[in-house]
This record gives sequence, structure tokens and C-alpha cells, in this order.
Amino acid sequence: MCRLLGVVSREPISLDRAVAEEIEPFTAQSEVHGDGWGVAWFAAEDAEVALAAGAHDPGLPLANPRRPQIHRHLDRARESAAYREAVGAATGPMMLVHLRKASPGLPLQLTNTHPFREGERVFAHNGQFDLSPELREAVLARGGRTPEGTTDSELFFSLIELHAREADAATAVQRAAADITALCLEHGTRVPEALNCLYMTPDVMIAYQQSDPAQAKPHHEVDNYSLRYRIDAERVIVASTGIEQTNYLEVGEGQALVIDRRDLSVSVRPALAAAAA
Repeated sequence: MCRLLGVVSREPISLDRAVAEEIEPFTAQSEVHGDGWGVAWFAAEDAEVALAAGAHDPGLPLANPRRPQIHRHLDRARESAAYREAVGAATGPMMLVHLRKASPGLPLQLTNTHPFREGERVFAHNGQFDLSPELREAVLARGGRTPEGTTDSELFFSLIELHAREADAATAVQRAAADITALCLEHGTRVPEALNCLYMTPDVMIAYQQSDPAQAKPHHEVDNYSLRYRIDAERVIVASTGIEQTNYLEVGEGQALVIDRRDLSVSVRPALAAAAA
């Protein structure tokens, strides 16, 4: 399992300020989830205004607000100078952090380190499903994004990107999760252990929760795969467990939380009906 932390703020702000109370207890979890980390963010849309006002050095490249910025590394976040630099550098209205605990048998390499990026979109996953050669071929045959690494997570991302060609972001995530679940039963013997994820486009952050409690490991906490969120006046934060979560709400099974960066509105998409899945 891994750990997820995402935040959407009303105004552009640095990540270490946006989650000032949460970032240290979240980072401390890398003692267990220490197989690499990633930080991703979208720059502020008013970057052009800053340039015109002289707040940006015209000799330096201007961040594209539609192009996500990503820093990833293979070391343990709590002990990483690069991680601290990335958390300090990340600035925008929409940001996420991922701490990886690699699934058994998957190598520690940068191409397997979350979050993953495709054009204007970013994806990070907490969970796992059985990844047989047959399942991999079945996903790739559909013509979605070609993975760079060897994780199950990138195949999930591939199906999201495939559905995103015709559906909105939340629906794309839910349909991809339904596909993965069906393919796991077709090419294996069990449903995914978990498909919790954060998916960012330039306009929205999607948080999705799906897990099978029957597959929980003996060392897992009861709420290991819970994904919760909190709505404040100037931000919306969503996180997996392991940090203080007073006044948080829980993303329900199969639900997709939609956070719009343009007005900080929040909505919850219900789980797909079985027939629609």
C-alpha cells in the first residue's frame, strides 16, 4: 500500500504552507512507505499576470498552468533533501504527494514511482491488483496509454486515459475501475485489493475509493484503505489515513470526489450502477 495526500486551494500557495499541519505527520509515514516518493502540482493560471506585473523574471521560462510539474525520487521521503526541496518548490492551487510502498515483486525504479503523467493529467494510486501477463495484454489491447514501467497502477491509469477520451474525469476513473475489476475476475481469481487513487486534470482533482476488506493483511489497520477529505474556507484536502483527520468526511465505496480548482466546489459522484459498469 501507499499513502496519498492532495490539496486544492482557493489561491495559489506553496505546498508546505497549504498543508502546514499535515505535511510532517504525512512524511513520517515514509518510515513504512519508503520505496520512493513523488510530488506533482499545477502552476497558477495567473502566471501571465505575474509576468506582466514584473513579479516574474522575464529571462526565466514561465510555468505552463496546463502542464503539471512532477518531482520523483527513489529514496525515503523523511530522509530526502530532494523531497524537502520538492515540497518547498511546489506552488499552485492544486498539488499532490505520493509515498510508495511497492507491491511484492515490483522493482524499485523511477518509472514505477508515482505519480504518473500523460500530457495534462496526473495519476497516483494506493492499492494493488493481481497483474498477470494475460491481464496486461488485455489492457494494452484496448489502445490506451502505453506504460513506462511495470506496475499495475500504470495499467489502471491507461484505462482511465482511454475512457477520458469520451467521458469526464470522474466517470473515466469509475469506468476504468470497473474494467480493472472485471478483468481481474476474467484473468484471475479475485477482485482488486484496492484501487484508491488521485487523478488530476488542469481543472479538477478526482479522489476515488474502492477496496476489498476481505483481502486486508494482518498488519493492516482497519481503515488502511480509507480515503477522507475536509472542506475548509480556503482549501479542500484529501488524504489516506495516518494523519490527524478531525472533521474529515469519507469517500464512499465506488464514489468519486470531484474538487474543482476554479471555484473550490466539491461534489460526490455516486458509485456506478452495476449495469452501467
